[in-house]
Amino acid sequence: MARVVVTGAAGFVGGAVAHALRGRGDEVVALDAARGPGVVAADVSRPGAWEKEFAGADLVIHAAAAGMGGVGELPPIRDGRPVGSPRIPLARMRQVLLGGTAMVLDTAARAEVRRVIHLSCVSVLGPDIADGINETAPVGLTGDPRADTLAAAEQSVSAATASGLSATVLRLGDAYGPRAGRWTVWPVLLLRSGRFVLLDGGTGWLNPVHIDDVVAAVISAADSPRAGGEILHVTGPAPCTVAEFVGYYSRMLDLPAPRSVPARMYGALDEATVAVGRLRGRVESRRVPRPGSAAAALDEASRGTQPAGGAREPLGAAAGGQTLGPSAGAAALGIVRGLGARLVAGVDPRGRMDLGPLTVADVTRTGRWSGDRITALTGWGPRVELTDGMSRTEAWLRERGLLGVREPSRRG
Repeated sequence: MARVVVTGAAGFVGGAVAHALRGRGDEVVALDAARGPGVVAADVSRPGAWEKEFAGADLVIHAAAAGMGGVGELPPIRDGRPVGSPRIPLARMRQVLLGGTAMVLDTAARAEVRRVIHLSCVSVLGPDIADGINETAPVGLTGDPRADTLAAAEQSVSAATASGLSATVLRLGDAYGPRAGRWTVWPVLLLRSGRFVLLDGGTGWLNPVHIDDVVAAVISAADSPRAGGEILHVTGPAPCTVAEFVGYYSRMLDLPAPRSVPARMYGALDEATVAVGRLRGRVESRRVPRPGSAAAALDEASRGTQPAGGAREPLGAAAGGQTLGPSAGAAALGIVRGLGARLVAGVDPRGRMDLGPLTVADVTRTGRWSGDRITALTGWGPRVELTDGMSRTEAWLRERGLLGVREPSRRG
């Protein structure tokens, strides 16, 4: 019997892993900032009594995170729909993902823990990836605060490994299933209220991995000496498009496929909303507007300023960093300027379209990634096909009443 510390144990992945480890007879110490049955209240991003729990631990599973769209981050639900969007301050997200990771690694090293498993996400790769990308691909800045913070946390793990700590990074694919917020509960609630949209027809690539496969992968990596010091992708049996994935939820709800919206337009509105929110002092951005973007232009217009030199730069795309072109750029700038007054007045033009905690980058990936290395090192491989995984997910959603009568559509 091993002594295992699991951080983020009240969350989706951490909770499932803790449950599985207890089921096989391990002594599990469950830590989380949120309270729950069998969970020790602990904020691992700050020093505290929780550090004593690492004494004598054989294994640490570091799943603590913030700003990742978990069920615990859902705003209040009214009439079957979330009221508002998740607003986790960037400072808090960075404190948990960066500060928390550093604290856990340092504490594990001092306690001489045998192995640390750090859970990351394929979001660190960004949206523009080549087909078949594997763990050897360099990770650079994407401009998305969440992705870049995840990448920085991975670098902390690599540094700790270089200093002698046996640690493994698992980059999880698009994890779904019972209790999943980002890829299950959120899409279902937004589909019920008619607000979820497909960007560019939902042609972006996903690699759905059911929570049961995630748990098995974590345990296999923890038990495998060959996985020490590695960064490994945890993927599902096969990739699919966003439209195919969301289509399962639409059929569960007996709804037509959600409408399609151009990614550039949605991205422009997203950045405009963030820019106006920042000016009003109410919003913590999940993305930093790039110079020349629609959001930057709105920010400058609202403040009555211009870029250095007095002349405006050509407007770039709000998503993907691509140039829109003169006519498209002018149109996008006209859109965000025209919406500025409404945003300042507290009227969000995206009231009828929403991705919840998902970002444009999450649903517009251009390539698929390889998950072969974890199989070669540990023998683990995904077993839950998407059809089977969605059947299990549907049973849980029905049990929880989340596939009930949808809210009547409202115009205006």
